[in-house]
Amino acid sequence: MSQLVSDPKGQKFFKRLNDCQVTAKPGCLVSSAMGRDRGRFYLVIGSDNISRVKVADGEIRKVENPKHKNIKHLHFYDVIAKGVSTKAESGSRVSNVDIRRELKNLLESQDKSEQ
Repeated sequence: MSQLVSDPKGQKFFKRLNDCQVTAKPGCLVSSAMGRDRGRFYLVIGSDNISRVKVADGEIRKVENPKHKNIKHLHFYDVIAKGVSTKAESGSRVSNVDIRRELKNLLESQDKSEQ
């Protein structure tokens, strides 16, 4: 059930995980599947409960005011931002700069590997 996801330009991106593999760990790359922000990439920064997570992109949705999303409305990918993940697990504060940097690196590295 895993599949490659493409953007509107037809470029391939990360392999999407199926429902059985979904784990909402801090630093996990997700994209919105529903709502006005559909298609936008975020990093998971925490969870409210089993079915809801807090996501941020460091620009529109900051760490101070994360978006609360139902996991049914997200696409999870098999990529984890190591910097954000280690900071969150150690109890350090994750900043907006960290999230923007990690998202940019993840998306650029995948774009380079596709060429």
